[in-house]
Amino acid sequence: MSSASSSSAASLLLGREVDVFLSFCCQTSHGYFQNILIRNGIRTFLSYRCLEKRFGPIGQRTLKALEESRVAVVMTSTTKPCSVGFLEELLVILEFQEKGSLMVIPIFLTDLSFNVEEICRQHPEMAPSWRTALTKLTNLAAEYPLSQNLAGMDQSDLLNQIARDISLVVFYSGSNDSNALVAMDRHMKVVYDLLALEVNKEVRTIGIWGSAGVGKTTLARYIYAEIFVNFQTHVFLDNVENMKDKLLKFEGEEDPTVIISSYHDGHEITEARRKHRKVLLIADDVNNMEQGKWIIEYANWFAPGSRVILISQNKNLLVDAGVMDVYEVRSLRYDEALQVFSHFAFKQPYPPSDFEELAVRAVHLAGFLPLGLRLLGSFLAGKGREEWVAALLKLKAKQGGHIMEVWKLMEATDDKGLEEWESAADIVEGKESSQDKSQEEREVAADILIGKESSQDKQ
Repeated sequence: MSSASSSSAASLLLGREVDVFLSFCCQTSHGYFQNILIRNGIRTFLSYRCLEKRFGPIGQRTLKALEESRVAVVMTSTTKPCSVGFLEELLVILEFQEKGSLMVIPIFLTDLSFNVEEICRQHPEMAPSWRTALTKLTNLAAEYPLSQNLAGMDQSDLLNQIARDISLVVFYSGSNDSNALVAMDRHMKVVYDLLALEVNKEVRTIGIWGSAGVGKTTLARYIYAEIFVNFQTHVFLDNVENMKDKLLKFEGEEDPTVIISSYHDGHEITEARRKHRKVLLIADDVNNMEQGKWIIEYANWFAPGSRVILISQNKNLLVDAGVMDVYEVRSLRYDEALQVFSHFAFKQPYPPSDFEELAVRAVHLAGFLPLGLRLLGSFLAGKGREEWVAALLKLKAKQGGHIMEVWKLMEATDDKGLEEWESAADIVEGKESSQDKSQEEREVAADILIGKESSQDKQ
């Protein structure tokens, strides 16, 4: 199985080809660490600039990988001299870091010093820039304790811990802030009790349920990133449709080279079942009882200590499938919802005083749901008070409808319906002048928005 196939977490979450850029001053440990990341479902780009001893431009493929990556891991060793290629690449990496588009994790295999004296004597014109870059790298290490002085410690454990930290960055970089993690500690306290990770006598299954947009998948991804290191095999299924047929197909295959712990292939699960491995299996969007029931029965062949988490909008479905312990992800609390909304509307944790009342109304309109808060906050960002008042009046929920249904509509409606909705939205948002549309027409347009939301609720 190729590394591209076995590391599809990025395409699942970010739609990009690379999650992590690897830049090592030597080839000593790069393969080992890259394999850890691949097994954790992280797409990597491994640079070989460390082999370059002459000056040369950074290739377009390398630049593209840096642009897409959320994290760059820079590994150094005092036992190996830094090459021209490594140092030139470091300058570019730090440019991306300074722009705020890249998190840099330095890993020092020995200590916080560098073998650069000889190369600086050979290229005195570049020595100041290189030394400045290495000083910045050292300062970044001070901000990330795990990157410092791995010598004499269990490198395997530490590199696995770094991989876990990288997973968290990859999973939540889509929001570019910590708002995806709001309320996560509160949820995790209950989930940890249900998972009972200290118990290794059985395969334990739990369910997580809640309405659309409430944050079930975000929580599931967070759980995965927090606990996957405790399992020999860990799989996140974002699409369980036809999974039974795929797994049964793989049951007949024998492939000793299969790479465990990627996301979408059935190989990982069937291999774990054959070899009686301890597995973490998270299945998102379980939408019928037979799916859930079959996954639970299949997982009974995993080793004791395995954990299965089924995610659904329907609590009764999970219970009917045989899940005994279920956790409901409810809407955010008021203070949590206001924080999320304010981030998208004002780019700060709380609303300005002159918008506070309107922000409260918007939070209620969004139903305290994370996705609804993001949609409405992004829509209102940069608008004046009068625009806020008009928009909130027009989009006020009717009979339980709320802004989340706008997202459903965008996902499900046909082209004709979408055009009608977009036209109504343009009127409500004021994109068509008031001279062209009467107040009555604007009210009708708002009713179209709310009416379509309500019709989606009934489907």
